Amino acid sequence: MAKGKFWLIILFAVVVYVIMGVYANFGNLLSAFEKFNWLFLPLMLILVTLAYFVRFIKWNFFLRNVDVHLPLKENLFVFFSGLSMTITPAKAGEIWKGWLIREINGENLSKTVPVVIVDRVTDVIGLIILSLTGILYYKSGIYVLVILLILFAAFIVAIKSETISNRLISILETRAGRYSGDIKDMHKTFKKSLASKYLVGMSLIAVVAWFLECLSIYFVIQGFGQSISLVLSVFLYSFASIVGAISLIPGGLGVAEATLSGLLVVFGFSSSIAVGAALIIRLGTLWYGAILGFLVYMILKKKFINSQ
Repeated sequence: MAKGKFWLIILFAVVVYVIMGVYANFGNLLSAFEKFNWLFLPLMLILVTLAYFVRFIKWNFFLRNVDVHLPLKENLFVFFSGLSMTITPAKAGEIWKGWLIREINGENLSKTVPVVIVDRVTDVIGLIILSLTGILYYKSGIYVLVILLILFAAFIVAIKSETISNRLISILETRAGRYSGDIKDMHKTFKKSLASKYLVGMSLIAVVAWFLECLSIYFVIQGFGQSISLVLSVFLYSFASIVGAISLIPGGLGVAEATLSGLLVVFGFSSSIAVGAALIIRLGTLWYGAILGFLVYMILKKKFINSQ
């Protein structure tokens, strides 16, 4: 990510959080933070870290399924470095992991880029499944989920249908020029990765990973000395994450926070608790991952890339 864009994102984040502070009333927000039991912060970070390792299992399986084999240490480096791209629209920047793998072992992007995309697809499917647990609480949210399911179904059908995929490939080949061969290779990788047994299995692993992150709301609210049901916690986090992703704003900044805090207010929490919880949760689930990924890449890149 270019330095200029990075600082723009940081500036945007500051503006968003200042606006949220004004909404919650800074005095009330500071009082809420003073009462917060900060022992729940490391608990949240442990849960998020466990979620990353569960997600790594899914990522590693997808790579092996398309015959991309990396030693465990190198693959962990690639995966965790990719977390630095968390603050890109819908985490699309994670495609960079394909370039990292190419730098490590020369693997063709036509194999690795589709894996990154399908991995993200299963992440969103996992979030949708979790969101469905809370539709009884917030029925209007069903429209967002239905639209997403239709889009993903259309994508999967297009990849698996010989008629549709051949037509799309022929169109793309005329525009790709000398890269036309890569288009066919990418389609083969997509098709292999989207086999029903893999798609279902990996989506269920995604459910487990995201559930661990959903627990962050449950414990953070307890840290403020209040309570929330586990089902509602799962719904709030997964739904806010989906809304943030489809906004295409880097990291869902502002959108995810507003959705999360707004829904907490809808379900009876004060604005200061709602905003305070949203800020702490995003610290642990957005900024923690981005900083961790950046540090992993900066510290280990010479070991795993330049030494090859």
